[in-house]
Amino acid sequence: MGLEGPVCEGVINRLHHPEINAAAWPVLMAIAIWVESPVIDLLSTSTTLAKSRQSYEVISKFVWYLLMWVSVAHALVVLTPAYDVVVQGMLGVKPDVAIAARAGLIILIPWSAMIGWRRYLQGILIRHGRTRSIGLGTTARVATLVVMAVILFRFTHLPSVVMASIAVILSVGVEAGFIHWLSRDVISVHFMRSEPSPEAPLTMKKLIGFHVPLSATTMVNLLIMPLVNAGLARSDRPVLALAGCGVAGSILFLHRAVTFCLPEVVITLYKSESYRAKLRSFSLGIGAISSGLILFLGVTRLDRYLFSWLIDAKHPIAEVAHWCYLYSAAVPFVDSAQAYVRGVLTAHHLTVSRLIAVLAAIVVLVGCVIAGVAFRWSGPVLAGASVTGALLAELVVLSIAWTKARSMVPTLASS
Repeated sequence: MGLEGPVCEGVINRLHHPEINAAAWPVLMAIAIWVESPVIDLLSTSTTLAKSRQSYEVISKFVWYLLMWVSVAHALVVLTPAYDVVVQGMLGVKPDVAIAARAGLIILIPWSAMIGWRRYLQGILIRHGRTRSIGLGTTARVATLVVMAVILFRFTHLPSVVMASIAVILSVGVEAGFIHWLSRDVISVHFMRSEPSPEAPLTMKKLIGFHVPLSATTMVNLLIMPLVNAGLARSDRPVLALAGCGVAGSILFLHRAVTFCLPEVVITLYKSESYRAKLRSFSLGIGAISSGLILFLGVTRLDRYLFSWLIDAKHPIAEVAHWCYLYSAAVPFVDSAQAYVRGVLTAHHLTVSRLIAVLAAIVVLVGCVIAGVAFRWSGPVLAGASVTGALLAELVVLSIAWTKARSMVPTLASS
């Protein structure tokens, strides 16, 4: 999935008005992903709670309602005057960048529902050990994205943001359909027979109580990029700052992507103290390797070949991207540490602490953005410092929450 950003940035930077459209793409994706945020943790919810036919039926009903509401919310944001209020007013994005981003967001209206259904079914597949199926779905998504991007690039004259958005929505649709097809036999075997469950029935109230803190946490957490974009939009040369940091973000996402599945790995495999130690070492090792690679590429300036060759970013954009990439080197390591602690907390149904941690992160982020705008930090410094500082604050609060939980509950101290 991490290849999605570089492919789209590659199309955008090879066509007309690359600076405007490259600036529009991170704005577009930040809004789309934030609107989608209530469905992202369906992966953790189904991984943790889909244990019987009864729980499957309750979760499925909840999922359909949720998908409907996020789709309506997306449409209301992009098809009404609320769009200008949010993008030009609150985020401070220049009008030409906002116009370019809006066209793509309209195409992505079905995005949240497709993502939500796919993540719900992926959680079921993970719970029953079918992770290979998820890899196949992702392969189908990336292949569709690349093929459609090439076709649209070669044979149409659409605006570059529109091309990228069409390729993305088609690839997401293919992946959702593929995962739906692959999950049918798992659902048939595990959820279509009425068998007594040793646990109490899952109620809608309990489900909402579990999912809402996760969802609220993700919604607040995903405010990070819109807030960073708001800071970049108020920096010197804002269009260049948005474009360059967007290009860097597409490569940085490749490094971060390897950490995003770690919470579900921890939830699924966490069983005892020995498992916990191994999972912690594995998670931190993944993050250390990923951050180390950023430092190597950034210090040697080999990253500029990625920006110039892979994405075809022009020199001013590539230079901004280089510094933003280097200043964000610690992000994957902090991501991996967070992922481990989040997974442990979720495995013990301690999801409220995640919301508190993210609120702390947002406070630190806002402080960094305000300082960056006030003291005229460059775009890369503002983005790197804000994101890294926010993630560190979140990690500290999560670690404190887990330490307190273990000291207060004897069964957790031994797990």
